[in-house]
Amino acid sequence: MTSTLLKRPVGYRHIPASKWTELTSGDAVWIYEAGWGVGAGRVDEVSGDHELLWVFLEPGSRRLLCGTDAVEVWSAA
Repeated sequence: MTSTLLKRPVGYRHIPASKWTELTSGDAVWIYEAGWGVGAGRVDEVSGDHELLWVFLEPGSRRLLCGTDAVEVWSAA
């Protein structure tokens, strides 16, 4: 894991799960999840009613996030 993933990028704001619908495909995000760690990537899909978020993580995996999990999403948007 590179040091750029370990720290939240400057200027990113916290997006609570209840506001994930404000994110759009391609938005840059930084993620922290207890027990998993951190990651950076781009939004792939957002569920409008179930607080689910698909993210393409760098360097090339896809991850499903659930708003009821211990996860924080930060966005440059």
